[in-house]
Amino acid sequence: MSNRERPAGPPRPSASGLTAFELAVLRAVEDAGGGAGDAHVPTAEVLARLEAATGVGPRYAYPLLCDLTRPWVRHVPLLDGYGNLGSISHDEPAEPRYTAVRLAPAGELALTSERGEVGPLPLELIEGSLHRGGDLPPFDPATTIRALLVGTSGSGLPTTPTGTITRDPNGAFERGGRTHERYLLGSVIRTGPEPGELVLTSPSYRIGTDLIVDHLKDRMENENRNARADAEEHPWRPLRPLVPGRPSPVRDVLDVSDRWSTMIKIRLADGVDPVDGLDWVRGVWPVTTYADCASYEHVYDRFVSWRGLDQSGLHALESLLTRGSAGDEDDPGD
Repeated sequence: MSNRERPAGPPRPSASGLTAFELAVLRAVEDAGGGAGDAHVPTAEVLARLEAATGVGPRYAYPLLCDLTRPWVRHVPLLDGYGNLGSISHDEPAEPRYTAVRLAPAGELALTSERGEVGPLPLELIEGSLHRGGDLPPFDPATTIRALLVGTSGSGLPTTPTGTITRDPNGAFERGGRTHERYLLGSVIRTGPEPGELVLTSPSYRIGTDLIVDHLKDRMENENRNARADAEEHPWRPLRPLVPGRPSPVRDVLDVSDRWSTMIKIRLADGVDPVDGLDWVRGVWPVTTYADCASYEHVYDRFVSWRGLDQSGLHALESLLTRGSAGDEDDPGD
């Protein structure tokens, strides 16, 4: 099908590209006095306003509000948080009464777009829907904006806020009447400063570092235990395998991550080739996971829907991202 024959594309969820409930959260923050650059406002007050406006209680609303602050969940956070709103290790956030929020510049711009004071924003293209369990992959913000400004049909391969994302070589498949493509979500791993050391610096998307560490240690301990069992008599394993088990190529896993950054040190056993060690680490779930996403054709149609739209919102978002503005670290009472 030629470009001219293609449909106009699916309808956009809103002028800003946000869902109705995401917009309701932003409006609740704004109504509480938490504009970008203003003092943070108590999260409990925001949640109370949100429940009054939507009927959605804090237990459902608070996790989404927290996600809107997290740069490891969204390319462009919409809220600026104060206090413990969770970590990349998947630590639980503090109770709402101990945290505060305000609009991030991008959140304020989204509401400006909704009021028609600036053109539409491509937040649904940039963020996709993987972060909320959907099947639309996210894309790099700057690349997406440039593609829309020049009218191209896509912004290259998907890009996740953490880790890596690559197409599975097995190709597309049909499910639920729609074509999907499987993507591999990987972790960023490099050679460490010490001999025989690998360092995982960015986990696969939406995977906590604690889960990665637990599974690496479990795999390491199970392989070492099985290797010992093959060399000894054990009442629970009376028959030895024809091929003795090999000990794990990893001798230790140490998590030195903090709230905002990831560093998992993986120390290889003596004599292990780093390439073999890297292959072993990448083969452990959830160091590498996968996601089934909408096909490129579907994503293409979403880019087509932007043709002929007002580009002032694109220019405003591009300017905001270029400045790198993310709000100041003020106290709730400033």
